[in-house]
Amino acid sequence: MEQIRSEIERRIPGAFKIYGPSKRNWVHAGNSAEQEQIPKGGLIEICARERSAGTATVLRSLAAAITGRGAFCAVIDVGDSFDPTGAALAGVELERLLWVRCQRQAGAGKTLTPLEQAFKAADILIQNGGFELIAVDLASIPEPALRKVPLTTWFRFARVAEKTECALVFFCTYPAARSCATFTLHLAGNGPTWAHATAAGRVPHGRVLTSVSFRLESEGGERKRVQPVQQPENDQTACTR
Repeated sequence: MEQIRSEIERRIPGAFKIYGPSKRNWVHAGNSAEQEQIPKGGLIEICARERSAGTATVLRSLAAAITGRGAFCAVIDVGDSFDPTGAALAGVELERLLWVRCQRQAGAGKTLTPLEQAFKAADILIQNGGFELIAVDLASIPEPALRKVPLTTWFRFARVAEKTECALVFFCTYPAARSCATFTLHLAGNGPTWAHATAAGRVPHGRVLTSVSFRLESEGGERKRVQPVQQPENDQTACTR
């Protein structure tokens, strides 16, 4: 057996090498005592089919955690849905945040779609470095359009991200990157809470949504309930997604 092993290793160097999981740094994603974490140095997907499942809350929490300790982050906004005012109220230091807005371009000639702009911007930012978080919000892109993105595109992003200390996070309606993703997080809506609701669940006229609770479900299927995120009664924009 030793002779066979030696012969194989001579012809195929490293054939019997055992590769353990690489050590990664982590970013907190949550603002409760039971915080979820996402790894740096990889492609991460955060998927939610419902727009009220808490994607905006997770994005703000990530950006607040990154900018709060003096690092920089970038938000690539395809649907023009990022709210800087709400982000600032959530603790995001806007002077350390780059907001890239992808919009449809008018005019003659070949132009890039918002989805193409998002991928091009993400490629430029991760290649140049300097950001601890690059969040690409593709929640407004229909699922059929995401399915047309070649798997090689996701694979290239994953390989580039592995060589950095940046968390490249895509917010999608479904796990488009599939096996190319280092970590996939599924968000599922768990029902809203209304201010001054009666015991029967009825809401008086004029009351507003004050908190949203949601579940975080990892790729392995294990679920952990997250405490409801309380919002001021006059802050309706914070609960739109």
